[in-house]
Amino acid sequence: MAVSYVCSGVGMVLLCVFLKLRVSRGASAFVTVIKSTVSIGFMFTALNALYYGENKTAVAVCAGLMFGMLGDIFLDQKYAHPDSAKVYTYAGFLVFAAGHIFYDIFLIKNFYTPGKLLFIIIPFAVSIVVAVLNIAGEDLMKLKFGEYKMITAFYSFVLFSFVALSFSMSLLNGFKNICCVMLFVASIFFAVSDFILSGTYFGQGKSRPVDIITNHATYYIAQYIIALSLCFLK
Repeated sequence: MAVSYVCSGVGMVLLCVFLKLRVSRGASAFVTVIKSTVSIGFMFTALNALYYGENKTAVAVCAGLMFGMLGDIFLDQKYAHPDSAKVYTYAGFLVFAAGHIFYDIFLIKNFYTPGKLLFIIIPFAVSIVVAVLNIAGEDLMKLKFGEYKMITAFYSFVLFSFVALSFSMSLLNGFKNICCVMLFVASIFFAVSDFILSGTYFGQGKSRPVDIITNHATYYIAQYIIALSLCFLK
C-alpha cells in the first residue's frame, strides 16, 4: 500500500501548485492540465489499493472516483468552450451524481447488516428533506439556481445520501471500521466543497481567491481520503 501513500503525497503537492496557479493565472489551459494531474493522482491511489486488496467490491469506489475525474474535466470545459457551458454543467452534475451513487452502493455492500433496514431508509429520507430545503432556501442563501433547479435538487439528494449513509453505516458499525469512518469524513469535505461551489456558480461575489482555494482544497481532500480508505478495507 506504500504506493498509495506516495501517490497521495505527490497529489497534495500538486494540489498546492494548482491552487497557486489557479489564483494567480486563472483558468488557463496549463492550469487545467495541472488540475487533471491531481485528479489522476487520486485514481492511482485507489487503483493501487484495489490491486493489492482482497475485497473486489472496492471497484465501486474506483468507479466513483473515475466519475469524479470526468466531472473535473467536464466542468473545466465550461471555460474553454463558453458557448457550450450549459451542456458541460449538466454533464458535470450527472457524472458527479453517478460517483456518489457508486459510493452509496459500496457502503451498503460492505457495511450494512441484514435486518437493519432503518439504517438505509432514514439516511435516504433525510437526504430528500435536505434536497428540498436546499432548493426552498435559495433566496435565504442568496442563490439563484434558475434553469438548474431540478438538476440541483437531484444532485443535492445524491450528495447528501452519501453523507447520511456513510454516517449511518459508521454508526451501525460503532465507528470502529476505519474505512467506513474515512468515507464519512470524506463526505463532509465533499459537501463543504459543493456548498462553496454553489455560491460560486449561483451566487454573487463568491468567486474570490478564498472561495476558489477552499472549494478545490476540500474537494481534493475528500477524493484522496476516499481513495486512501481502500487501504483499510478488509
